[in-house]
Amino acid sequence: MTNDWVEIDTTLTPAVITGLLPRNNALYRSEAHRTKALAANVDQAMIVISGDPLFSDELLARMICASVAEGISGLVVLNKIDLSESTQRARQQLSVFVECLRLLDWKLLELAAKPKAPGFAPTGKAELIAQLERKTTVVLGQSGMGKSSLLNWLVPEFNAQTQEISQALQTGRHTTTASRMVAAHEGWLIDTPGFQLFGLHHLSESQLALGFPEWALAQGPAGRCRFANCHHDNEPDCLIKQAIADGSLPARRLTLWHHLIRAS
Repeated sequence: MTNDWVEIDTTLTPAVITGLLPRNNALYRSEAHRTKALAANVDQAMIVISGDPLFSDELLARMICASVAEGISGLVVLNKIDLSESTQRARQQLSVFVECLRLLDWKLLELAAKPKAPGFAPTGKAELIAQLERKTTVVLGQSGMGKSSLLNWLVPEFNAQTQEISQALQTGRHTTTASRMVAAHEGWLIDTPGFQLFGLHHLSESQLALGFPEWALAQGPAGRCRFANCHHDNEPDCLIKQAIADGSLPARRLTLWHHLIRAS
């Protein structure tokens, strides 16, 4: 797995890997019959979203759950903010995650890595670099969010490395199919393939709940759902459904929860 730590015997020529060291964490996505290893031993996840095309809020929820289940902190980066109308749609969709991100202590940054709007300069780079310094960061994002442009903006030599791979494979263009690491700002960035699916079959319902910290907050000192194993669905006396009904929590978050526990 990308960023595994290993033991190497350098007395041999060439050097030989002799052992795999224990992992601090390991990030996966898993569909019904396939598991994709993304990265190991990471400090944080950077999830790239945009309004053009509009990001999937369910995929964002899935990426957050996968990260939090492995004890990985993170930040969400809203890219392409030069496109005002689509960015406004993205902000509206993202608004249901505000409390979740606050409770998880995740940062939310807005930037434009490769602006298309006339007169709009690249913006947000310094703030992002400050979050990346001296950390190993895995970069996640569904296809079309501008992740590659963002990485080329942060690390100009990343594009050169991509071109070298394309020439070596004689493909003429490069499509990321495996995670790759690049040194950046006294740390490391791990680029992962873009996707349209992010299965969580390897996570239990209790692990998924870690990505919904609002649930624990709603079931605080004042009480808990009637049933300890409440799925917040059809059970009576559910405090989560009560919080949705009185407007304390956005209904979309409960809809996302039901999607995840039924088809993770």
